[in-house]
Amino acid sequence: MTKRKFVAVIVFFFLLNNAYSQTSKWENFTDLKNITSIESDNVSGKIYCSSTGGLFVLEAATGKVVNKYTNLNGLIINDLTSLAIDNNRKLWIGASDGSLSILNLQDLSWKYIFDIKNSSESNKAINFLYPIGNLMFAATGYGIQKISIINFNFIDAPYYKLGSFPTNGTVYSLTSNNNVLYAATKYGVAYANFVSSNLNNPATWTNHNDSPLTADVKTIETFDNKIFAGALTGFAYFDGSKWRSYPNASVSTQNIKYIKASGDKIYFISGNSIYFSTSSNLETINSIPGLPPNNYTTLDYNNNFGLIAGLADKGISLNTGIGYNFYFPNSPYTNSFNQIVIDDNNNIWVAGGNPNSGFYKFDGQNWQNFTTINHPEIGNSNWFQKIAFGYGKIWALGYGGGPTIVIDSNNIINFNPTNSILPGISIAAPNFCATYGGAYDNNQVFWLTFILTVSNTNLFAYDQHAGWIGFINPAIIGASSLSEVAVDSYNTKWIVSSGSRAGLYFFNENGTLTDQTDDVFGYYDHSDFGSEVGYVTDVIVEKNNEVWAATNNGVFIINDPLAAVQNPNQKPRPQKLGIIFGNLKVPFTENCLTITNDILNDKWIGTQTNGVFHLSSDGSTLIEQFNTSNSPILSNSINTIAVSTKTGRAFFGSQQGLSSYSTDAIEPVQDFTKIIVSPNPYLIPSGVSLKIDGLIENSIIKIITLSGEVVREFDSPGGRIAFWDGRNKKNELASTGIYIIVAYNKDGSKVGTGKVAIVNK
Repeated sequence: MTKRKFVAVIVFFFLLNNAYSQTSKWENFTDLKNITSIESDNVSGKIYCSSTGGLFVLEAATGKVVNKYTNLNGLIINDLTSLAIDNNRKLWIGASDGSLSILNLQDLSWKYIFDIKNSSESNKAINFLYPIGNLMFAATGYGIQKISIINFNFIDAPYYKLGSFPTNGTVYSLTSNNNVLYAATKYGVAYANFVSSNLNNPATWTNHNDSPLTADVKTIETFDNKIFAGALTGFAYFDGSKWRSYPNASVSTQNIKYIKASGDKIYFISGNSIYFSTSSNLETINSIPGLPPNNYTTLDYNNNFGLIAGLADKGISLNTGIGYNFYFPNSPYTNSFNQIVIDDNNNIWVAGGNPNSGFYKFDGQNWQNFTTINHPEIGNSNWFQKIAFGYGKIWALGYGGGPTIVIDSNNIINFNPTNSILPGISIAAPNFCATYGGAYDNNQVFWLTFILTVSNTNLFAYDQHAGWIGFINPAIIGASSLSEVAVDSYNTKWIVSSGSRAGLYFFNENGTLTDQTDDVFGYYDHSDFGSEVGYVTDVIVEKNNEVWAATNNGVFIINDPLAAVQNPNQKPRPQKLGIIFGNLKVPFTENCLTITNDILNDKWIGTQTNGVFHLSSDGSTLIEQFNTSNSPILSNSINTIAVSTKTGRAFFGSQQGLSSYSTDAIEPVQDFTKIIVSPNPYLIPSGVSLKIDGLIENSIIKIITLSGEVVREFDSPGGRIAFWDGRNKKNELASTGIYIIVAYNKDGSKVGTGKVAIVNK
């Protein structure tokens, strides 16, 4: 067994039961606006909406979101694909991983089916759920499954081969008519009698894949005793004997995304528009007043409120009597969290990291989204890769649009090649300003990096008096791309580089921004970190002024950064992080994407495939590890981590959303007011330690009896909170009685007290 596997095995068995059971400490934030399916319940008047971020429930009469469901309160996974209500009033919820979550709409209890999720199929996504009587048919990425809604058992083996179509073909949608099941598939339409035929026998299926339904038939629906099917390449229907192109030429060869029939009308999404026709006049297509072109994804119909449209970015559009409006829960703009920072007011700021996401802010209650539509002052692009904070200012770093500084909500300034000296990427693209990383130094100067510039000047400084100042790349890094930045106490900038010179670049302007003749710089290439390291991904300067670099093969520590600047040609060697298990120190070899430290100087590391590692301040001890198997964290690939000093909440950003976890790493108080202990009384032995809250920085704590005997003395971790296990100096459980908690600083000038009742069981 390799050392890496050894670490993984220990982590799994040690932490499996520790983290996942503590769901009350977790909170997840996902985009609930990207609608994948709608199921209107005419009995209750509620509309159920699935999205790539979970499920929400809308009360149609009021337009209010009355409930939300994620993997923290019912769902297996948040990336949902299909909904259906069976005749027992149970809501079936299909997901991209093949899981089925079933919500009883009468008592709100849950049941789960894991057969598809746990199967060996390569494409497990449940694309569509279709109830017929006591059966539920599931269209999946590999065929069709038939499930009993009575006992939730699977009936028959999966229907893998539908006629002459290739085995394991993707099925996108289903409908039925006169005991015939129709399947919209990757290869065309397949249909068979589901009452009298053996659906496992390919010969029972009839295939149709003539133009325009040659491939990728995405939607199928029964209307007016006919079968209507839509594909990427057109629209057709089956009249019972022959397949015919839709009789309106303007849509018969267009991309048809979804079809929904109700009464004498058939509704469909063609491109970005919704139309309808009547059973008596298919040739005429009609637009729907109040539903202009948009990014529509799905449709449903409510008996009282009419057509409901789902959108990719705006929730659902519903007419509640005052025209069509958009309805969705307040949520982040997308599920993409490329970098997060926390400002002095405990607001969360996010760079989305994809071309359309912009950046967003969360104040603890509501999300505010910044895009070029609602904030044109942010520049000419919504592609923001990174975000930085310092001295009360937020910098959103645009990839293409340049950096934007948010001084306050009414004062937002974008810098780009047209209004500053910042460069474009080339002569052919002089206004494409490819900024990437940034950080403030100790003199309130903001340092900005570039992926690429026409001038080979990939590092800029912004001084509020002098403006922008550029620093040409030295020969040791050449035309390398520069990204993440961290600044040590000596004002040295530590910068991740990639491209022709992948590694870690350090730079110190020697206190003179405008005199570049005395600049000091050096470089660690990947060979300085070891043969297994191909690139550096992130860098921080922690509370002891050590430089910690995350790489594709673990974490490396430069414990004397001053020595590197004093003699760049004999820079100190980075030390590889190792974790101690028993008497064995095992090298930490994870592919690390991000690293940060909290107020206690504990380290938090986000990895490519194994979630989050929380380590002690020196990195030698694994405190906890979170992944999708042992916790509600949204992804095992973590792009960014930030820990709030005010609340102790750790935030983990990924491409599936944002997860947060409650920790005790809270900044200390300035002066003692009242020390609060919990639980009180404290029953020992106990599975939890006594929590001592209200400490100043680096408090010394004494546990004293009423007679003045010192039972235990220890140092706090450094923050506002410390813990006592109820044991005395001899490691024996303390006796029943009243104890005084005394905390003070090192010179005794500040003292705080509390009281606890101990009950020794």
